Amino acid sequence: QIHGCFWHGHEGCKYFVIPKTRKEWWTEKINKTKFNDSENEGKLEKLGWKIIIIFECELKPNVRNKTLHNLLTAIKFGNTNN
Repeated sequence: QIHGCFWHGHEGCKYFVIPKTRKEWWTEKINKTKFNDSENEGKLEKLGWKIIIIFECELKPNVRNKTLHNLLTAIKFGNTNN
């Protein structure tokens, strides 16, 4: 899965900044998205799926090659813990 850093609340990421207006509404919306992500990942894992999450910032030009290398390694060796 590829997650947008803002919409999926990528903690510690410079692309995840809660807007200054309607902070409570945005926080609730993003937290609900994170909750839904967790629920859906759990359901998929119970069905035998392996989940690999890549955040938007991990596809930026300066880190893309490292991300793709890590993805290939995870797929080859079954390491999906990221």
